[in-house]
Amino acid sequence: MKSETVVKAQEHPPENSSLPPVQAEAPGEPTPLDGEAAAITVVVPSPDAGLLTALDGWRTRLSSAGVACRAVAMHSADAAWALAFPEADSALNRSWADLRVRVSADNPVALGKVGAAVGSDMLMATAVQLPTGQMGVVGVSLAPPHNERTIQLVLLSLGWLQLSLSAASLVHNQRSVRLLELMGHVGSQSSARAAAHEWINRTAAWARAEAPNLDAGFTLFEIRRNLPRWWVAADTAWAEKASPAVHEAGEVATRAMVEMQEVDQHPWWALPLLGGGEPVAVLVVRHREPGAAALPPEVLAVLRASSGLAEPLLRHWREAERSLLQHAADAARSGWRKLWGPGHLTWKVGGAVLLAVLGVLLLWPVSDRVTAHTVIEGRTRQVVTAPFEGFIAQVLVRPSEAVSKGQLLARLDDRELKLEQGKYSSERNQAAGKLRQAMAEHDAAAMALAQADVQQAEAQLALVESKLLRAGLVAPMDGLVVTGDWAQQIGGPVEVGKEMFEIATTGGYRVVLHVPDRDIARVKPGQGGILRLTGQPQTTYDFEVTRVTATAKVEEGTNGFRVEAEWRGAVPALSPGMQGVGKVEVGRANLLTVWTRSSVDWLRLKLWGWWW
Repeated sequence: MKSETVVKAQEHPPENSSLPPVQAEAPGEPTPLDGEAAAITVVVPSPDAGLLTALDGWRTRLSSAGVACRAVAMHSADAAWALAFPEADSALNRSWADLRVRVSADNPVALGKVGAAVGSDMLMATAVQLPTGQMGVVGVSLAPPHNERTIQLVLLSLGWLQLSLSAASLVHNQRSVRLLELMGHVGSQSSARAAAHEWINRTAAWARAEAPNLDAGFTLFEIRRNLPRWWVAADTAWAEKASPAVHEAGEVATRAMVEMQEVDQHPWWALPLLGGGEPVAVLVVRHREPGAAALPPEVLAVLRASSGLAEPLLRHWREAERSLLQHAADAARSGWRKLWGPGHLTWKVGGAVLLAVLGVLLLWPVSDRVTAHTVIEGRTRQVVTAPFEGFIAQVLVRPSEAVSKGQLLARLDDRELKLEQGKYSSERNQAAGKLRQAMAEHDAAAMALAQADVQQAEAQLALVESKLLRAGLVAPMDGLVVTGDWAQQIGGPVEVGKEMFEIATTGGYRVVLHVPDRDIARVKPGQGGILRLTGQPQTTYDFEVTRVTATAKVEEGTNGFRVEAEWRGAVPALSPGMQGVGKVEVGRANLLTVWTRSSVDWLRLKLWGWWW
């Protein structure tokens, strides 16, 4: 992580560094106006610690080789890997700015003098590869005398400098690999607490590996209702919440949470884990030995890097484990803040639109209607049935044709009936002859038997003759054939009582609705409605309910009741049998009630079945 520092002109290096006073490069620095000798404060990223260590070691090696090195510098596009010469030596900085632009892949080494005076220092610039993968330019100011051996020694020592920079890069890469491995173990857990426990155990093990002599305890507090609560601890599955150690650690965690920054209060060290600008957890470390020194820098680097990477994962995991009610409450609070807080114009516009829609749904009354399948029927209807079992011999009419009373509609096959007529006629004649003979012989017994045979034959003959008379199906009244399309079934059998034709009068029609049983309680005589027919969807017809029957039947898979209605106004020129959709106006209600009634009724019925 790159930190920022405030650098002033002629700032001195740390005491533990053998480098001369240096300055991180800050391009475009302002100059004092009107001769003001004021220090210019520029906030720039501080150089990487690995760079300072490498340049310090490189200069030490040059000095041990007998090379008089006055100052070193590094130029890079990344400010963390850049180091300037001391600003007090303006001639050196001007020469450095002119010389470093001459270094390229084709010309990796450039030489120049600092100023034009005799015996001035020599400036040498060389290209090196930085740990970031980019190319940088390292510069060194060499005191006289200058010779070829000096240049060769500098070039030979560059190998050690390049190796040191590569080692710094290796440390960064190893830390990244270990962080990814740690996050992989954390992400494989089954709960937020298990993930937190895995994280703090592995982080503690990593910190102890960086500092083998470290003897410290690691505890993680979670923030709930703006208070730190003990969550997990390294190498410990649980802890006594009222113990003095936990209580003291909680006080340090509270201070870190309130200040939202690191707390280094020997022997305690605390780091708040921030998410969205708010603390969500606090990592607390305690030295177990009273006289122990502060945490080593490498341990602090491990704890900061691991905490910054683990915080989002632990926070989202813990949020996901909350109950549905907590999620709903948080969503409601978030929406409320967006609606009534500053900004979030889209939410405010959406809320206004939703409020307007709800107002329309709840306050705008509309007609409450019951929808039902509808059929047009004649005011008077009669059905023509098959008088006996037989076969269709002739069909003279089809549906939608007008017929008059007594008109022949169809004829059944009567050939077998005529044969039976001849048979029973012959039997009757034979019985009549026997009767005459018995009367001539004055045989009373024979007369009785013959008389019975005659009567039986006449009865059979009368039955056959009545069937012959009914073999022709005739219209019982003037009207219109509504059903009975038998033209394609000539020669087919029919049963006794089979409905052959339905005749309806043409003097008037009535509307018959099949109202589902869930809506029949709201339909009453006298209510009005409108009708649209399948064949005339562009036209509506008004009707009025006249009768609600108490008998239910199933039509098209729906159980319902027959409701009859009359036309309002003139009877339209329609035909019986036409179908459509009718809507009966049963009152007034808001749109929300109309649209959700069926769903609410279904839910009520299900709840009733479940609970009772």
